Amino acid sequence: MRKAILIYYNILCALVTAVVGALLVPVTLQVVSRYTDLIPTLMWTEEAARFLLVWMIMLGATIAVRLRGHFDIDLLPEPKSVKGKVFARLIVDAIVAAFGIAFLWVGFGYAWDAGREVSEITEMSMAYMYAAFPVSAAGWLLFLGEQIFDDLRELGRSRA
Repeated sequence: MRKAILIYYNILCALVTAVVGALLVPVTLQVVSRYTDLIPTLMWTEEAARFLLVWMIMLGATIAVRLRGHFDIDLLPEPKSVKGKVFARLIVDAIVAAFGIAFLWVGFGYAWDAGREVSEITEMSMAYMYAAFPVSAAGWLLFLGEQIFDDLRELGRSRA
């Protein structure tokens, strides 16, 4: 299972790289058309940039969960024992998982409802953009499951 999760993580990293590279195209075209007379103003570039930006953010957030790069706020003093640190991580992971479940549920609803809408310029289904939310949330839950499993195993070792 870990190998499959690692493969998925590597695919996500490659996808984010591709999306960032693809984002350069419409943004560059927008800038060039706005400040020079070399090319005409292209309407589709704004919409493409918005779609790609949403996907970049959501896939990047999934990678951040895998790397434990999401932020958390220290409300309580830093635990001194290994057991306390693992327990604190488990609490943060449980809270992030709760948000992930909510994000998955609500995001799926948005993506489903957006299937009836089309974008203004390209007339693409808006479901393509809103699908980023449940896809990202599913990745969060996958990576959090792996981390919670590791934390529980470490907690079991610290008790022995």
